[in-house]
Amino acid sequence: MKGFDKDMTKETPANIGQLVKDANNKSSWKIRLAALNELKQYDCQQSKDVITRLALHDKVYKVKEEAFRAAQAMGITYRGNPIRLGRKDIGFKTKDFTKVFLRIKREKSMEELDLYVFKEAFKTIAAEMYDVMEFEKGQKFDDWIANTYKCLPKK
Repeated sequence: MKGFDKDMTKETPANIGQLVKDANNKSSWKIRLAALNELKQYDCQQSKDVITRLALHDKVYKVKEEAFRAAQAMGITYRGNPIRLGRKDIGFKTKDFTKVFLRIKREKSMEELDLYVFKEAFKTIAAEMYDVMEFEKGQKFDDWIANTYKCLPKK
């Protein structure tokens, strides 16, 4: 197999259930990435299935790219074709953010932004969106929330 890692184990890991669960964790890209890094050491069908899904569908580009590289190294294909990385797409549009931000503003009766309360509600209401944007914005995440909140449409 092209690019096959000789350190790779041909068996299913004992903790495969937990690894699959972690790889499906939409609220933490760090947990997904850690699960991926463990899964790519095993050459079993469940491991390949999870790597393929992450390479094709993860919204955090770093996770998607790592899964893509693992799929390449393991010679994994999708419907007989090699997996392509494609361009970066977080999967959310401006209107998606506006809708969630307005919902939080309404539900929390916020006239002025309370960043702590807002972030807790954001994490609860749209965990995947929160996770993706926290990764994308990095250190500027709080500033992005404040600016987006300021630019919400007025009634």
